[in-house]
Amino acid sequence: MYNTLKNEYISIINDILSEWYYMIKIGIPYIEKGEVYSKLNCDVIIGEKENKIWLEVDKIYNDYLCTERCDAYVIGVLNYAMRNHMDITSEIPITGELLYNINRYLIPSLAKHDKSLYATKITAPIADSVISNFGAVGTGFSGGVDSLHAVLTNTNNEFKSLNVTHLLINNSGAFVDNKEMKLHRYKVAEDFAQEMGLALIKTESNFEDAVPQSHFYTHTYSSMFVVYCLQKLWNVYYYGSSGEDFSEFSVINSTKASSTAYELLSLNCFSNSKMRIYSEGGALTRFEKIVDFPIAQKYLHTCLREKTNCSKCIKCMRTIMTLDVLGKLNLFSDVYDIDYYKKHKHKFYLYLYKAHLQKDSMIEPVFFALKKNIPIFIKLFALISIIAARIFTITNALNRAGEDCKSITILGFNFMFKKRPKIRTK
Repeated sequence: MYNTLKNEYISIINDILSEWYYMIKIGIPYIEKGEVYSKLNCDVIIGEKENKIWLEVDKIYNDYLCTERCDAYVIGVLNYAMRNHMDITSEIPITGELLYNINRYLIPSLAKHDKSLYATKITAPIADSVISNFGAVGTGFSGGVDSLHAVLTNTNNEFKSLNVTHLLINNSGAFVDNKEMKLHRYKVAEDFAQEMGLALIKTESNFEDAVPQSHFYTHTYSSMFVVYCLQKLWNVYYYGSSGEDFSEFSVINSTKASSTAYELLSLNCFSNSKMRIYSEGGALTRFEKIVDFPIAQKYLHTCLREKTNCSKCIKCMRTIMTLDVLGKLNLFSDVYDIDYYKKHKHKFYLYLYKAHLQKDSMIEPVFFALKKNIPIFIKLFALISIIAARIFTITNALNRAGEDCKSITILGFNFMFKKRPKIRTK
């Protein structure tokens, strides 16, 4: 009898602790007004960790920060919750249209086709009305191909109510551990906005620290967190789709793919009757989105490493070869080292062929345009290097004893091989 009661008691306690631990609890947002900036704060408990998630903007945008709804925070933590099998609760209301879209379409679609995802339950008061907005039309600015396409093809066109009025530059995951680059890119954004005659909103946030997750897999959610923090501002928002067109849409095994893959679904779910969010440029591949406006030739920035384009990283190499195929290489000589490309084409072709073998769909149009130029020895070396890398990965996984490694450089690329361990004779 005693043991039965004891086991029931332990079971009840475990259920309570489990419910508490696997929860994300959203508090009541509030605004701190400073002399220069306004900061939107919200206490969010993730499991057993308490966080104050904040977003800071210039004080002139204070009235557009939203404290009446939990929409921004639900969107921001949603993918994290699904990956970590957590439910979400909120003390303040969520917009009914948003909750309907998430519950009926987004969560079921993702969870159904990725068994590692949990169908997160969202518990919050439901607001039937949609927040009114100022009527601004916005898009993000990074200086990349997608960003420039979104800005330059949606200004001064025939659809007057859809022309961009504001640029937004965020620090919600893209500049982690690179503060110097962030400051430089913010300054470039200021110059670009001034030249275009557009308003620029610069944001700061600790979101990426409070909700640690891969930017590649979750950038749509973290970006929409910022957009929804300012939902009283936007009537239309263009989110620059990344690289691939809608033919690559997929919700299958979404935890292993960029959130770009299903933006046709997610951004539609995040839209409401007063705010439309577009996956801008989604009908085009990145190959088709290169714009050669004079201002693009001055501001295009694709680099993963440096404040200015290094012309050596994967994104720089991909863009340079794309420009070459399009016959626009010399137009962008102010932002890329064209001489380096011409002197080291073997490196570019090696990357290109390896990307093709690894089925990188973003590079395929460039590959088919340049494949006749790739020497046979580059193709063979690319194949060998991929096989060697896979063998090394398997070997390293099987043997983590920490032996010294030997580094060999071939054609400017470093390869690591384990030294043969000494035979013990005693």
